[in-house]
Amino acid sequence: MTWSAEKLRDFFFHYDPSNVNHVKAVDLLQAEAPDLMKDEADWVALYRKPVGYDQAVSIATPFIASFEGFSTSVYKCPAGVYTIGYGTTHYPDGTLVYPGDPDISQKTGQSYLSHEVKVVTVPVLASTIPTWADMNPNQQAAIISFGYNLGAYFYGSNGFATITEALRTKENWHNVPSALLLYVNPGSSFEAGLRRRRQAEGDLWLK
Repeated sequence: MTWSAEKLRDFFFHYDPSNVNHVKAVDLLQAEAPDLMKDEADWVALYRKPVGYDQAVSIATPFIASFEGFSTSVYKCPAGVYTIGYGTTHYPDGTLVYPGDPDISQKTGQSYLSHEVKVVTVPVLASTIPTWADMNPNQQAAIISFGYNLGAYFYGSNGFATITEALRTKENWHNVPSALLLYVNPGSSFEAGLRRRRQAEGDLWLK
């Protein structure tokens, strides 16, 4: 069997120690592919807590919530994805949100948002953006919001060349606010809302 770092990342994003099958899968990895479980494996950095990121998370989480809004019931977002709470598309155990799922409380929605930011979004951003550690907490929070909205793996991906270049070096950082404003789905029914969010992210970046 061929393993890839991407597959391992996807698996561990949703690892649940209370899930017997998850535990068995990890035991199998440990036995059959010990090199993948070493500290120097290329995917391991994703799961090391980025130094000093707590402040950025504390800024980003309410910021994101203010733009996502809260829904106690499952709904289909403008992108056609089933969503609940504050933009949650899959639960902490990895299960996709699906029509007919039970309603949730606002407190539960906040816990889902916090989990997604801390366990998924921040580790990916910290491992893929070369200047991440040089950013102040406000700058990190702005990019956390962007990544939560458009996908944590945006850096270097197709369609994200401008923001990738703006974040690539500190010398390019002055271009970040204008780069953010390019990602508003122009012509769509939700362009205005995205434009407000991108503007607010740019303002936060400048703090």
